[in-house]
Amino acid sequence: MAQNWLHANLSYHPPEWITSSDMIDPGSPCKPPEYKTLVPLSKPDVAYDLGSTAETWKYFWHVAATVKEFRSHTHGAKGPMTTMLLGERIVLVDLGGRICAFDDKCAHRGASLGLGWIEGDQLRCRYHGWCYNQAGKCTDIPSQQEGDAIPARAKLKEYECEVKYDLIWVRMKGGADTTIPHFPAWDSSEMTCHLGEPYLWPASAGRRIGNFTDVTHFAYGHQGTLGGPPHTRFRPYPVTQHKKRLEFQVDTFLAFNAGDATYGPPTGPDSKMLGPGTYHVHMPFTVLLFFKWSETRDTQIFMHATPIDAENCRSYWYTCHSTDGSSEQEHLALQSIVLTEDLPLVASHRPRAIGESRDEVSVPADKPDIIWRKWMREIAMAAMEGPEALNRTLNETGEY
Repeated sequence: MAQNWLHANLSYHPPEWITSSDMIDPGSPCKPPEYKTLVPLSKPDVAYDLGSTAETWKYFWHVAATVKEFRSHTHGAKGPMTTMLLGERIVLVDLGGRICAFDDKCAHRGASLGLGWIEGDQLRCRYHGWCYNQAGKCTDIPSQQEGDAIPARAKLKEYECEVKYDLIWVRMKGGADTTIPHFPAWDSSEMTCHLGEPYLWPASAGRRIGNFTDVTHFAYGHQGTLGGPPHTRFRPYPVTQHKKRLEFQVDTFLAFNAGDATYGPPTGPDSKMLGPGTYHVHMPFTVLLFFKWSETRDTQIFMHATPIDAENCRSYWYTCHSTDGSSEQEHLALQSIVLTEDLPLVASHRPRAIGESRDEVSVPADKPDIIWRKWMREIAMAAMEGPEALNRTLNETGEY
């Protein structure tokens, strides 16, 4: 298991259900554990986080796949590749050198276009052979008589699609001033970035963000890895609300680290990470974490939790560090350790999506999560009014 790869004396032991369940891939030294398939929704009409709906989050950019996943798919590295986003099936396809995203439904009888193939620079449906171009317009209906006009309605629903950071981003609904989050390490000549293996977990995107930004669980959820008693007390850190993102710093960041020698789990109870650790939470579901191992060893972690549906998310991530002689394996293995410890905690949440405030008890140390939830509720309410109201809410600033 991953948690024993770097340091065999770590006290953590994974729960039995991770290693024995047919539903769970336990991962490897450099690959986080994940669920092999979606866990069914707890009920058909379950709400998204904080009582929101999928329509709110369609205004935002989400990662649908890595470029590596897409290119390693079938059909000559051009797709089609079917995936899920916000409870709907979409298809990714490279047409004419541009990766496009469409509703995975042929205009004829609704069959999956992910079953089809690329023909030249067009996508052909396997069911009746209808063919579509880069704009989603049908160009050929084999069953028609020669000379018959193609119906104007014979076109696919297209979604905005961009490739950035070797990730394929999709936005299902336009009109709002939402952007793909900025990832500083990607453009820095002084940083080396390693793309981790994405992982599917049976929890909402909001639950994943809450876990990622929660430093108070380090002492117990990551005891011996990222923290441990008596380092359990955290003050309510100041939170700054910028346009489209929250920012906060944690002075007592991680209780232990390996110091100057390596990036990784603790070498002793006296080693400490240099504070502060800085979190940028790009609304709604992207987090960047900045911290130091020493005066010359910086790390950035990028994570985006894509809402597959209301109660399942798939996380896409990078771990980046000051360019030096350290191995990719060293960095991916550390994250695999941490994620192996996190999975049983995150997967145990009830409900799997964040519910009403009255259903949970918060304390002052939960302040960053409380502010994030407050803004999420405001975003969801504004989205119901339309893009203009959503833009106003996204551009609010404040100090808490």
